[in-house]
Amino acid sequence: MELDEFAREVDAWFRSNAPRGWRAAARAMSAEAYHDFQRNWLQELNTRGFAAPGVPREYGGGGYSVAEQAIIHRAAAVHDAPTYDLFEVSLNHVPGTFLVAGDEYQRRQYVRAAIEGVVWCQGFSEPDAGSDLAALRTRAERAEGGWRVNGQKIWSSHAADARHCLLLARTDPSLRRTHGITYFVLDMDAPGVTTRPIKQIPGTREFCEIFLDDVFIPEPNVIGEVGKGWQAAQSTLSAERGPMVLPAIERMEFALKTLVGPTLADDERLDERDAAIATLAARQAAVRSLALDTVDLIGRGRDPGVLASLIKVSFSELLQEMTGFGALVSPASSLLDAGSENSMGYLSGYWTTDWLTSWAATIAGGTNEIQRNIIAERILGLPREPRPEPVAR
Repeated sequence: MELDEFAREVDAWFRSNAPRGWRAAARAMSAEAYHDFQRNWLQELNTRGFAAPGVPREYGGGGYSVAEQAIIHRAAAVHDAPTYDLFEVSLNHVPGTFLVAGDEYQRRQYVRAAIEGVVWCQGFSEPDAGSDLAALRTRAERAEGGWRVNGQKIWSSHAADARHCLLLARTDPSLRRTHGITYFVLDMDAPGVTTRPIKQIPGTREFCEIFLDDVFIPEPNVIGEVGKGWQAAQSTLSAERGPMVLPAIERMEFALKTLVGPTLADDERLDERDAAIATLAARQAAVRSLALDTVDLIGRGRDPGVLASLIKVSFSELLQEMTGFGALVSPASSLLDAGSENSMGYLSGYWTTDWLTSWAATIAGGTNEIQRNIIAERILGLPREPRPEPVAR
């Protein structure tokens, strides 16, 4: 099928199937009702393979090319199709992890089920090991048939609703930093697992703490090799920093159009407001191009490497500036739009809420400060600044 014909078909599908007025309805729903709404929409998307369009069909995805994925995400943005924040890890991190680092049993066991609606969360960050993930302290010790895990994780989105967790734990404390870390599948209903939601400034509660008290993880739940979890986790982080932001990038263009004022007469100059919108739109186009390049690399079986860090920084900073600008130029009544406990992603259509939410984007997936260090060292070739020598006393 030619791309033009495919684009017309996808556009017609979203025009017919995307529910209208869903944002206002979602804000009034209970958390349980909103989860059901997202799951129903996910199932509708799966009839065409649109929920995970880049995942091979044999694992439950759509198996679409990079060009076709771009068309799908753009049509969803054009018709303001519902977002599905509850399944963010399931649709992105899980395929991104197991299709690269998992074995065939794990791919068959987890990827299709995640795309069909099993909720996953991510257990990486800790109270003292967020930006410095290599400093994690959660410990996994050998036990008969598997491992016993003790520790704490934080900032784990939707952990209270998840069935499984992608978990990093230290299995060899004699090794430092990125060595001696193992990647696990944690069943969230296992004895000893406790979750506690954290209320955020916009009013949402999807972030959670996870407490692990002598939790047993069976040996088949190891992802990759024991002690090589850091390497395996890079596939997860690449998915989080790169292709995952493409749907939000597509929506940025149409969100910006809602801020544009009346068409200017020929003799009028472009005012500061429209000039700012034009600048934001140009940056959106540049970040979109970077994201498509990343999707293309992954689709050809190549590691996007530092490009994912570049996208993460450019997207999150653009999001923060754009939503802040939207909150400033919107009517004063928009200051009262925050407060719903249901997360609708980064671009909910409520500018104040979106601006408050945008601050999390500069932290998630590795803070922008850490990403800038990676970019400086691996793209620009800048030397790492030496640690200052201690002053003799």
